[in-house]
Amino acid sequence: MANKQFDLKIINQKGIVYFGNCNVLFVPTENDTVAIMAYHEPILMRLSAGKISVREGHSHSHITDIKHGVLYVGENEVTVLCS
Repeated sequence: MANKQFDLKIINQKGIVYFGNCNVLFVPTENDTVAIMAYHEPILMRLSAGKISVREGHSHSHITDIKHGVLYVGENEVTVLCS
Protein backbone atom coordinates (compact mmCIF):
# COMPACT_ATOMS: atom_id res chain seq x y z
CA MET A 1 0.00 0.00 0.00
CA ALA A 2 1.39 3.39 -1.00
CA ASN A 3 1.93 6.00 1.70
CA LYS A 4 -0.57 8.80 1.18
CA GLN A 5 0.79 12.25 1.89
CA PHE A 6 -0.49 15.79 2.18
CA ASP A 7 1.09 19.25 2.08
CA LEU A 8 1.72 20.77 5.52
CA LYS A 9 2.60 24.31 6.54
CA ILE A 10 3.21 25.25 10.20
CA ILE A 11 3.67 28.96 10.84
CA ASN A 12 4.29 30.89 14.05
CA GLN A 13 4.99 34.55 14.77
CA LYS A 14 8.68 34.10 13.82
CA GLY A 15 7.93 32.54 10.41
CA ILE A 16 7.63 29.12 8.81
CA VAL A 17 8.36 26.29 11.25
CA TYR A 18 7.67 23.42 8.82
CA PHE A 19 6.90 23.26 5.11
CA GLY A 20 6.68 19.94 3.32
CA ASN A 21 4.83 16.65 3.00
CA CYS A 22 3.85 14.24 5.74
CA ASN A 23 1.74 11.11 6.22
CA VAL A 24 0.19 11.96 9.60
CA LEU A 25 0.06 15.16 11.63
CA PHE A 26 -0.49 15.00 15.40
CA VAL A 27 -1.86 18.16 17.06
CA PRO A 28 -3.00 18.96 20.60
CA THR A 29 -6.64 19.92 21.20
CA GLU A 30 -8.57 20.71 24.35
CA ASN A 31 -9.66 17.08 24.80
CA ASP A 32 -6.82 14.99 23.34
CA THR A 33 -4.26 14.68 20.57
CA VAL A 34 -5.82 14.49 17.10
CA ALA A 35 -4.28 12.77 14.07
CA ILE A 36 -4.80 14.31 10.64
CA MET A 37 -4.19 12.06 7.63
CA ALA A 38 -4.22 12.54 3.86
CA TYR A 39 -7.57 13.42 2.29
CA HIS A 40 -9.08 14.38 5.65
CA GLU A 41 -12.39 16.18 5.31
CA PRO A 42 -12.19 19.99 5.44
CA ILE A 43 -12.05 21.25 9.01
CA LEU A 44 -11.17 24.31 11.07
CA MET A 45 -9.96 23.43 14.57
CA ARG A 46 -8.69 25.33 17.61
CA LEU A 47 -5.48 23.93 19.09
CA SER A 48 -4.37 23.87 22.72
CA ALA A 49 -0.97 23.86 24.41
CA GLY A 50 1.15 20.83 23.58
CA LYS A 51 3.40 19.24 20.98
CA ILE A 52 2.98 19.12 17.21
CA SER A 53 4.61 16.14 15.54
CA VAL A 54 4.54 14.45 12.15
CA ARG A 55 5.01 10.96 10.78
CA GLU A 56 6.82 10.58 7.47
CA GLY A 57 6.99 6.92 6.47
CA HIS A 58 8.25 5.07 9.54
CA SER A 59 9.86 8.17 11.09
CA HIS A 60 8.06 10.15 13.82
CA SER A 61 9.41 13.69 14.39
CA HIS A 62 8.59 16.30 17.02
CA ILE A 63 8.23 19.63 15.21
CA THR A 64 7.39 22.26 17.83
CA ASP A 65 5.66 23.01 21.13
CA ILE A 66 2.75 25.44 21.01
CA LYS A 67 0.69 27.49 23.48
CA HIS A 68 -2.34 27.71 21.18
CA GLY A 69 -3.23 27.82 17.52
CA VAL A 70 -5.61 27.16 14.66
CA LEU A 71 -5.54 24.32 12.12
CA TYR A 72 -7.19 24.37 8.70
CA VAL A 73 -7.59 21.34 6.43
CA GLY A 74 -8.72 21.68 2.82
CA GLU A 75 -7.88 20.16 -0.60
CA ASN A 76 -5.32 17.73 0.90
CA GLU A 77 -3.41 20.66 2.44
CA VAL A 78 -3.06 21.51 6.11
CA THR A 79 -2.09 24.90 7.53
CA VAL A 80 -1.33 25.46 11.21
CA LEU A 81 -1.02 28.97 12.66
CA CYS A 82 0.39 28.82 16.18
CA SER A 83 2.31 30.56 18.92
